[in-house]
Amino acid sequence: MADCVIYARVSTKEQQDEGYSIPAQLKAIEEFCRREGLGPAERFIEAESAGKAGRTQFGAMLAYLEAHPEVRVVVAHKLDRLYRNFADQLRLEEQLGVRARYVMNDIPAGPQGEFVRDVMLSQAKFYLSNLSQEVKKGTREKVEQGGYAWRAPVGYLNDRDARCLVVDPVAAPLVRWAFERYASGLVSLSSLAAELSSMGLRSRTGKRVNVSALHKLLQNPVYKGLVRYKGQLYVGTHAALVSPERFQAVQDAFAPNRTKNNPKKRSYVLRDFLYCAECGCKITAGTHKGLTYYRCTHGKGKGSCDQKRYTREELLMEQVETLLARIAVPADIVEALVEEARLMDEQRDDRLAEQRSAVARALDTNKRRASALVDAMLDGLVDQDAYRLKAEELAEERCALELQAKRLESAPSVGYEQVERLAKLGAGACLDFSAGDEERKRQVLAEVVCNLQVEEGRIVSYQYKDPFATLEMSPEGVLLHPWWALEDLNL
Repeated sequence: MADCVIYARVSTKEQQDEGYSIPAQLKAIEEFCRREGLGPAERFIEAESAGKAGRTQFGAMLAYLEAHPEVRVVVAHKLDRLYRNFADQLRLEEQLGVRARYVMNDIPAGPQGEFVRDVMLSQAKFYLSNLSQEVKKGTREKVEQGGYAWRAPVGYLNDRDARCLVVDPVAAPLVRWAFERYASGLVSLSSLAAELSSMGLRSRTGKRVNVSALHKLLQNPVYKGLVRYKGQLYVGTHAALVSPERFQAVQDAFAPNRTKNNPKKRSYVLRDFLYCAECGCKITAGTHKGLTYYRCTHGKGKGSCDQKRYTREELLMEQVETLLARIAVPADIVEALVEEARLMDEQRDDRLAEQRSAVARALDTNKRRASALVDAMLDGLVDQDAYRLKAEELAEERCALELQAKRLESAPSVGYEQVERLAKLGAGACLDFSAGDEERKRQVLAEVVCNLQVEEGRIVSYQYKDPFATLEMSPEGVLLHPWWALEDLNL
């Protein structure tokens, strides 16, 4: 006899691997089926959160029920093991006409049972949403206090008792060596990954360290004692594996060419930044009789372009300085921008406060209407169908309002201090390039400009990297772009 399907779920794959609750659920469900005279036709076991629609085994169960119309019962341990959202409930019970039975708190058929089910679903949904918020709040609090709320990166271990990171005595020396080795400029990422693998460094899952993972490792500020969370850095309580200077040296080694770190016989300031405007190939550099010249590499073969000219480095350097000078905002304009940004901050704060108050009032109204709807249904003033439709409408409205409240709470603000900082950075770029050594010149170029196109010895097109493009000025000293576009950037 095949009367039902069994569905068992745990919230994490770790719980499934440990056998924490699945065996207990299956034992209780099978006993329930024997007691109720139900014959299981199929079993579906899940290790995913029920807060999301589209679970793998849940979807497989729906497909099975669609293909077997004779099976119209699903048995789970509890309602929150089967689902915690109305979408899955509607697909299973309303669209397929399947009845859900539960070992604990089984719901009777009929309007009263449907009401109890809706209330339990609402409670489960609230629990899940509230739990998510509490987890996020707890994570932020832990990070702000210097803790690390995730699985330890390579080189560290999770101390479950102290709830912090501790140095891995096996992997930490290899991580330190990786930073030293790459900062030297004598090895590429792929070569370093191979060396580390041969030395025995492995990921937390036991896999060899590949180039992508190594790239992320070398850019993770946790190794210099900081914790990154939501785009911000916090001082951690764990021991740093490398000094800030060593960490920065590695970051410098990535720019401007992040795919190679091989030593060169001769370094040139503008090489790697210039491209042929005609064929798109890189412009290379060479030295002849003590002078540096640049020319197209003709990397696409003969006939790819007609650029034959050799251009002296001094001529190109003058053009680059001219480009950098166009974002050197004068002091009086900086002062005006900062003042306008301050006023815009005040206006934005007032506007956000009004919007947040309006959303809070709308949420209060929604809650009162939902409470009044339940009272009206209990008093018999509203039938079950009307109650269900209105309850769903209010639930959707509440979700939309809660989402809007979150967006308003996290609304970014440029801040006049950031505008002032950006303007000063732009103003200093030209001076740093002119007065800096070769390394500093290349750093400025990597940070500020890109896509420098050269034709017949002239830079005919270019791009400033965000957000410096907003500071470009015309020869008359007027900003070419609306500076308030900075509001869309996370500086």
